[in-house]
Amino acid sequence: MVKVKILDRYVFVEAFKYFLLSLLTFLVLFVIIDFVSNVDTFSKVGFKEGLIYVFARVPLYASRIVPIAMLVSTMVTLSSFSSTSELTAVKSLGISVYRFTVPILVLSVLVSVFALFLQEFAIPKSMKLAKSVEYKIKENKVKIHATLSSVWFKDGNRFVYMESFNPFNREAKRISIFSLSKSFLPVGRIDALKGKNVKDKEWLLEDCIVRDLKNMTFKKVKEKKVFLGVGVKEIKYSQPEPETMELLKLYIVARQMARLGYNVSNMLVDLYSRLSLSLLPIVVAVIGIPLGMYNPRNKRGYTVVIAALLIVSMWITISFFLSLGKSGVLPPFYAAFAPVLLFFSIGLILLARAET
Repeated sequence: MVKVKILDRYVFVEAFKYFLLSLLTFLVLFVIIDFVSNVDTFSKVGFKEGLIYVFARVPLYASRIVPIAMLVSTMVTLSSFSSTSELTAVKSLGISVYRFTVPILVLSVLVSVFALFLQEFAIPKSMKLAKSVEYKIKENKVKIHATLSSVWFKDGNRFVYMESFNPFNREAKRISIFSLSKSFLPVGRIDALKGKNVKDKEWLLEDCIVRDLKNMTFKKVKEKKVFLGVGVKEIKYSQPEPETMELLKLYIVARQMARLGYNVSNMLVDLYSRLSLSLLPIVVAVIGIPLGMYNPRNKRGYTVVIAALLIVSMWITISFFLSLGKSGVLPPFYAAFAPVLLFFSIGLILLARAET
């Protein structure tokens, strides 16, 4: 029993060592690429703000790299044991491959918890920080206050309020536009049941009531075109993105917008995908165990090639399913979890066929 515990500790430490090494290597690579691709950011907001922007995106990169690092760790660890005949020696002691790889599976569970922690706590805060730097780069002249549903902003001598706004179909509901004089007295008001951004910063309002507060008159208008200080791009840029929200908050906001009659497939896909991607370290560990053990003639290149092909195929499949979910072809829950379950099933089949 004591020897088994020592063996478990040995396998866990080796896998953890390769995991950290892979994670740090990929992170440094991503940071360097991000640094180089955002040189213009440094010239606009300064070196300090540019560094804040780059390093604020590190948790997001980490969440995407964690499954890759776990796969590389699993395959390299078992490939190393196989090439040094340590795996053969363990089998001769009557310890099955399933029992031998338990520490790797434990590590994958811990890594999944870490990935979920990043998604829930680290990424929302860091992305808010990165978004604040982006806002400085944007240098938007019109100050906009926006939630995922309502929007208000000041355009010259007008105050504009939209009770709800959907950037996907460019439509807003229950719009109020207040016009003020230079002495800050109300001179006009327009209320519309809905409106649509038809071109740049031009909006087409429908079912309007136009009030002249100077003469105390009003008239009903079926359609009215108005030029506001913002368009869809500015409002969408100012709205909080799903990545800046915790999972529970994103779920609550999605439900609220669904009650308003909006299509929230994109939000639900983002929500479920963040949960499903947190399970990827476990999935890749299950797949990596049989692939890592099978290394013909102990070729080091085999592990690298198989890992690279598997990573590419997984991200292509996941991206394809998520795009189908966001376009409404597949239900959001299915689009997020189907590829994860697919690769997990493949891993279980490979694991069942492995020589134990």
